[in-house]
Amino acid sequence: MIRYRQKQFLFRFILVVLLILGVEQAWSAENPHEPPTLTVSEEGTVQTEPDKAVISLSVETAGEVLEEVQDENRKRMKKVMDRLEKLGIKPERMQTSSLSITPQYPPRLRRQSNPSPMPEIPKIIGYTVMNTLTVEVWDLPIVGRVVDSALQAGANRFSHITWALRDERPLKQEALKLAARNAREKSQALAQALNVQLTRILAVTEGGPSTLPRRTTRGRAMMSMATDNAGSTPVTPGELTIHASVTLVYEISQE
Repeated sequence: MIRYRQKQFLFRFILVVLLILGVEQAWSAENPHEPPTLTVSEEGTVQTEPDKAVISLSVETAGEVLEEVQDENRKRMKKVMDRLEKLGIKPERMQTSSLSITPQYPPRLRRQSNPSPMPEIPKIIGYTVMNTLTVEVWDLPIVGRVVDSALQAGANRFSHITWALRDERPLKQEALKLAARNAREKSQALAQALNVQLTRILAVTEGGPSTLPRRTTRGRAMMSMATDNAGSTPVTPGELTIHASVTLVYEISQE
C-alpha cells in the first residue's frame, strides 16, 4: 500500500514537471528574444512648376424677390461661362462648387425693458444668392485674362487661384525614392557612429506623399471689376513642393 502511494506521488511529480517544462517551451516559442533595432525617418522634397490653375470665383446677387434674384444670378453666371468658353476654357473644366441662398432680415432693435413673453419671428426682407464657379485652366499664360474676363462679364467675387499639377504621381514617386535614399544613408551613418552592423530591414513605413499647393488670393484682381480697359491681372505660379517621408526599422548587431 505504501509503495503504491509512493509510485502515485512520483508519477504526479513527474507529470507536474513535464507540464511546467511544456509551458516554458511554449512561452519561449511565442515570445522569442527580440533583437535590437534601429529606427530612422527621413523626408524627400521635390519642387516643380505647376501646369494647371484652379480659379474660384462667384456671382452674388441680392433683392427682395427670390425668383428675381435667382434669375439675375443665373443670367450673370451664364455670361461668365460664355466669356470663358471664348477664351478656350472647355465646359467640362467649369464646375459649380457651391450654391447658397441666404435670407436677409432687418437689423435687430435694442432689447426693450419689458420684452414680450412671445418672441417675434423675424421677417424676411430679401435674399442673397451666391453661386461659386471653379474653373480649371491648363494654359497658364491666360490665367490673368480668365480672371479679368470673368469679373467683367458679371462675377463680383474672386476668391483665389490654386496652382497644381495635372498628374502628381511621377513626382510623388520621385519624392518617395528620395526619402528612402535619405533614410538609408542616415541609418548607415548612425550604424557607423554607433559601431553596429545593419543586419536586415524589419519594416518600412511610408508617411506621405503630399503636395503643398500655392494660392494667389484676391489682390489686384478685384480692382479689374471697375473698368473694362484694365490690363490682364498679373499672376505668378511660382513653384510647388511635394513632400514624402519614409521610416525604416533595421535589425542591428554588434560588429
